[in-house]
Formats: sequence, C-alpha cells, structure tokens
Amino acid sequence: MAAKSKYNAPYHDNWAWSLAAMGATNEEIALAMGVSERTIMRWAKEHESFGKALGEGKGVSDAKVIRSLYERATGYEYEEEKKIIEYDKDGNVKPVKIEKTKKHVPPDVTAQIFWLKNRQRDRWQDRPQDYVDQTSDNDAEVQIYLPDNGRDD
Repeated sequence: MAAKSKYNAPYHDNWAWSLAAMGATNEEIALAMGVSERTIMRWAKEHESFGKALGEGKGVSDAKVIRSLYERATGYEYEEEKKIIEYDKDGNVKPVKIEKTKKHVPPDVTAQIFWLKNRQRDRWQDRPQDYVDQTSDNDAEVQIYLPDNGRDD
C-alpha cells in the first residue's frame, strides 16, 4: 500500500504559487516543500488547483522577465537617489540631503534581436543561405591519386 500523499491544497497551492511567482523552478519548489520534483509534477497532474497555481505563479514571473526584456530592448529612464551626508564644523551630522538624478538606459541591440527573433520568427529568424553550386562547365576536372600502400596484395 502506498504512503498517504502529503498534499494539502490550501497550503501547497498558495506556497507553489508564491515560489513560482518569485521565479523558482519545479526542482527548487520540490526542495522547499521537501518532496521530489517528480512529486511536484504528479501533484500538478492529479490536483487541478495545484497545477493552476504553478502555472499562474510562473506566468507572473515570466511577465516580469518579459517586461524587463522589453524595457531593455526599447530603453528606459529611472531616477537614482543619492544620500549626501555632511558634517558641520563641530563634527555633527547635518540633515541628510537627497540628490535625485534622472538616468537614461539606451536601447540594447542584443535584446532587440532576441525579442524580434522570438516574437516575429517568420520575419527575423536566421536563415541559412541557400546552397549555390558555383562550378561551371569550364572548370578543370580534379583527379585524386592515392599512393599504393601495399595492403591490397
């Protein structure tokens, strides 16, 4: 008789969703839950709510990566904060000044290529060049002579 399943829907579904949403792999989720990766795959098949939680959680983390790749491909701006600590003549700390600077990250060509090759595969995939036979009727015939090594005797 098989051992009773450790699966508990309210507990494991939420846990799986949160781990997957943070980018954890099935192997990492299994390790956190103290089960095998095979068990995670079995639970996903046998328990609809668990499979759905895994899928939705992975969708959240995938969406974050997609957004980051998109921003990297198109360029983006962000605000950087720098805390400036100054001291008076007696060595006492003056109120902290915060200096804000707007920064620009230019578009990244590699990210653009990756995006286009995957999103518009039919238009942007690398295609091997068609082989063109460049010999002509005027080319001299090549003959290869092999030396006699004495093995055929």
